[in-house]
Amino acid sequence: MASSFPSSLNLNLALPTQTWAQGVAPIWAPYFASLGGPVTVNNSILLDNEVAIGVARSLVTPRYVRVLASKDDSQLLNEVMASVQTAASIASVGRRLISKTHEVQFLRAQLVAEQNLVDEYQRENNRFKKERTRMAEENRRQFHLLQEENEKLSKMVAFYSKEMQK
Repeated sequence: MASSFPSSLNLNLALPTQTWAQGVAPIWAPYFASLGGPVTVNNSILLDNEVAIGVARSLVTPRYVRVLASKDDSQLLNEVMASVQTAASIASVGRRLISKTHEVQFLRAQLVAEQNLVDEYQRENNRFKKERTRMAEENRRQFHLLQEENEKLSKMVAFYSKEMQK
């Protein structure tokens, strides 16, 4: 892949000459700077090779300088671009996952609301069943009372009929 950045850029990846006692090494605090100045949120490592090189240079810890010293600028840029594209892809997957998580939470809330409605309808249905059973028992009781009353009236009518025929 052809490089579009100036070949005069100097990535100084030389190992530091000073060694540190184990556990006493200074804290490495990176900052991002390119040939055009500090990298801001408006800069793009995908669109500007100088910014990409500046970010790559700032991300290299002294521990990895020896490994990277053998690579030229275009190799480093390609690796950084691949890493950035991978990170962007992972971020995209993360955003989709967050979106799906929100969708699942919304659907779960809907499911809970629907389940609450089902529970309410079941309670109402059970109440109606109990009311129906109670009313059926009341109707049976009244039916038996009416049957008994009807039998009494039938006997009375039969008795008076016989009396009137005499």
